[in-house]
Amino acid sequence: MNEYLDTSQAANELKVTVGSIYKIVNLEDAEKRLNPVNRLTHKGDGGYRFTREEIERIKPAYVKEDLTSAQAAKRIGRSTTYIHQLFKKGLPHYEMEFRGKRTYFVKEVDLERFVTNNPDSGKYDTIYDRKSKVFLFQPYRLGNRLARVCSMKRVNRNRIEVMLQVSMNERIPLERAIVEGWQPAVTITDRKAITSYGYALFEFPLPQTLDSVIYTIIEEFFKLIGPANLRIQIGETIQVEAKKSVLTGVMPATHPDMIDKLKTFIRSGEITPKYDGTLIDTGLSPVTLYLSEQEKDKLIAKARSANKSLQECLESIVFEAVGKD
Repeated sequence: MNEYLDTSQAANELKVTVGSIYKIVNLEDAEKRLNPVNRLTHKGDGGYRFTREEIERIKPAYVKEDLTSAQAAKRIGRSTTYIHQLFKKGLPHYEMEFRGKRTYFVKEVDLERFVTNNPDSGKYDTIYDRKSKVFLFQPYRLGNRLARVCSMKRVNRNRIEVMLQVSMNERIPLERAIVEGWQPAVTITDRKAITSYGYALFEFPLPQTLDSVIYTIIEEFFKLIGPANLRIQIGETIQVEAKKSVLTGVMPATHPDMIDKLKTFIRSGEITPKYDGTLIDTGLSPVTLYLSEQEKDKLIAKARSANKSLQECLESIVFEAVGKD
């Protein structure tokens, strides 16, 4: 006796919804159309019925062993856009028509191999995680021991990889450190982004100890300025860019060493004592310039051709005209 499948069973076999089955049985394309054995009598029969052979005939058009972009993204916990970025970076893939539209596919073995061989692909450095309140160089304590967050990499919107420097020669994942009993010694609260233009630039030497005053200064930046107003790059030195802001409570009488260090390591901008703290100023002043629409369009076009922003283009013109120290 032949085996007949109902619409629900057919949908399960073809990995589609029951609603899609009713569309597939009426397709004009015979190669993709699912032909029921009871097209004329299905209402009286309580629904369509299909032979196993008919399901297997059209299954290649609806079921693929390889992963679509969306399936691949779900498999590794990333976005479809991220998978398309991996294609540009060398992840093998192919494109074909599938369920009525052009679709990208990737073999599961290729995806796993690429992710294994490129563990940091798609990750990017960050200095703060709003969900966990972890920030770069944040101090942690375990008894009398001191450790600091030394690396933060954003994997996706919900996941971040954090490494903790527990000694100058040892780093461990923060998850492991917390299990071992390490606790944050300093916490911060979110601060609003400062919209004024530009940053002051500080260039600090790489600290040789975990209790270095350099780390203490950066902690104060996170607490008093906020991560939304900071940019940090680590290389042969630590470069910290800070928006114009006041370090409230940091005054010559209370923090003389810190202010001296700020003046020593600032590379652009100004440090100015105030009655309530210390002002970090970018040292930038606005200039109003009026041009005709035609001249403005030419300037914008020149900036684009040089792959620069309009600000960068104007700066280069001004520096060329008046010189830069």
